[in-house]
Amino acid sequence: MERNGESDKRSLSLIGDVGEIDDIKKYRGSKILEIASRIFGRKMPEILTPELAVDVFYAFYFPIPRLMEELASRVDMSDEKEALRLAVVSKLMSSTSLWRVKPYTVADNATSIVASASFIEKLARSLPNTMRSSGGSGEEDEERRGKGSRSDSGGKGDFDEEAVQEAVEKAMEAAERDARTAKGIKQLLSSLGVGNTSTLAFDDSADEILRLARETDIQRVLENVEGIKVATSRSKKEFRYSRGWIRGLEYGSDIERIHYSQLVLPDDYFLASLANSKLLLYEKVLPGSRGPIYVLLDKSGSMVGAKIDWARAVAVALFKKSVEENRRFYARFFDSIAHPPITLKPNTKPRGFLKLLSYLARVKAGGGTDISGAIRAAVNDIVHTPRGEEKVSDIILITDGEDRLNPDQLEATLKVADARLHSVVIQGHNPYLRKVSYRYMSVKRLERKEALKVVDFR
Repeated sequence: MERNGESDKRSLSLIGDVGEIDDIKKYRGSKILEIASRIFGRKMPEILTPELAVDVFYAFYFPIPRLMEELASRVDMSDEKEALRLAVVSKLMSSTSLWRVKPYTVADNATSIVASASFIEKLARSLPNTMRSSGGSGEEDEERRGKGSRSDSGGKGDFDEEAVQEAVEKAMEAAERDARTAKGIKQLLSSLGVGNTSTLAFDDSADEILRLARETDIQRVLENVEGIKVATSRSKKEFRYSRGWIRGLEYGSDIERIHYSQLVLPDDYFLASLANSKLLLYEKVLPGSRGPIYVLLDKSGSMVGAKIDWARAVAVALFKKSVEENRRFYARFFDSIAHPPITLKPNTKPRGFLKLLSYLARVKAGGGTDISGAIRAAVNDIVHTPRGEEKVSDIILITDGEDRLNPDQLEATLKVADARLHSVVIQGHNPYLRKVSYRYMSVKRLERKEALKVVDFR
């Protein structure tokens, strides 16, 4: 096509109904490559282009994508990048694995980006070295020629079909696994109402979601937390505030809260009512805030397996409670020492919640048990937390360990932070904790019903 006497170099997608790969689509492709590069740990091979990433994205995004055969027949096979692009997209479109990914990616921008980045990253690892090295700088090409790295190649665009097929299938396995986990994370984020749950917010967190999807324990956390519904308990305590919510009417002299009916009073009557605090006003209040929810999670050696998975799911459900009650949230693992905590403010952003999931998924069980030290660390954090009108905080201790404690000393420690201790002992009993706890639970079965009992407190 000619335009003003010059050749039109527009890039067209190989996927039907996508059309021209304009600047916006190319930006999306570049973003997918950037995410894949961060997971890959180094720059993507130059043979993997933004145009390829765009085609992969729409292959996942569209319900029934189709390959544009006419365009495919016109691909310049002397161009290595375009030849590989056609080979990969063709293999992808004919793969039965594509349809296993569809339930997680169709019409979902965020999970399609995650799946595409996962696919590209795994593809970069799975392609033969001769293909991955293609499209580099002139200096790199000269070095490869010196080593004879492409001496067995039949020329540009002459790829090993079996090698590309194998690389695409490996990439599809990774994309399916990561898309499934990403969908679960997104659904959990949406149910929590964390921060701004718009498409843009999810897109901005795509690399964190993909890293998280690669954590071996995250799928078990998502499965355990699924279906746990939290009963919220808003604070009953309220305080007067001139810009708060209208609760009723009262008499006074605060002009800022004046009822509209007073504006029609004669001037003399109005001034007399003002002087005597007899103007009709709106009564406005704000609910009293509460202190943080602080979760202490035992990670000693005996917590390995189902116990720590259940404890992690309870921690996520307690975070949901903190979001709905507008409370600060802490989580801290402990064994023989108290490990660094993670802190999330009220109205946290999606990226903050992803950090929590990553924190919970990465910690492995091991070590001894020091409950007293963990409680002291929690109290110290709470004391240094900005506090609201209602200062009561809740510490939820989840442990299976026997540990000799000094109840009197613990009661004094908790009183410093005005904190209530909720002890959850998994498949065991601790009389010292029972004595000092505001609420004490001995969990026999690691089931959703028991998790609900832990989370549902007033």
